[in-house]
Amino acid sequence: MLRVFEILNEPGADRREALRRVGVLASEANAEPQEVHVAAMERLVARTWPDARLLVTAVDVDRGEPVVWTRDSGVALHVAVASSSAAPGYVEPISVGERRYADGALGGGSNGHLAAGAGAVILIEPMPFPGAPVEADVRISPDEAAREAFGPDVGDRSRWADVFKAGLRQAAAVAEGVGPVLRREAAS
Repeated sequence: MLRVFEILNEPGADRREALRRVGVLASEANAEPQEVHVAAMERLVARTWPDARLLVTAVDVDRGEPVVWTRDSGVALHVAVASSSAAPGYVEPISVGERRYADGALGGGSNGHLAAGAGAVILIEPMPFPGAPVEADVRISPDEAAREAFGPDVGDRSRWADVFKAGLRQAAAVAEGVGPVLRREAAS
């Protein structure tokens, strides 16, 4: 992942070209096969999209372009989520038709701009993208103790139980900030 951030943050780099370079890096990495990741996402989320508006971001690694999946995209929800969470170096890019897709955060961090006009925006960023502009009523990201629990390799599954516990610990403080925003939104 370090090399990915180096590529994306090179001064003066063309964004599309940088995303294509990340796609090459992701394709060449010894990573979890896409079939395994798609199957895991199918166990976690439904195959069908909810009736409510849901946007799932990914990056077309061959074109170097961000994409936004919706229920109208013709892609099963679990495949969209798999493509959105296919972190380079950890999971192979996910094939959808003739295209290959990777982690949606690569295309613009949290993609908070997609929530414009949605009312209260509560942004949860497990890995905040440096320099990405964000407009949110509440912005949640791992605190120092949670980042320490992650360690240097977020893909190190031996640490995930500790990361989960750190998230639960942080949740109480986060709830205090989220509650007033939700109450204000409900009252409007």
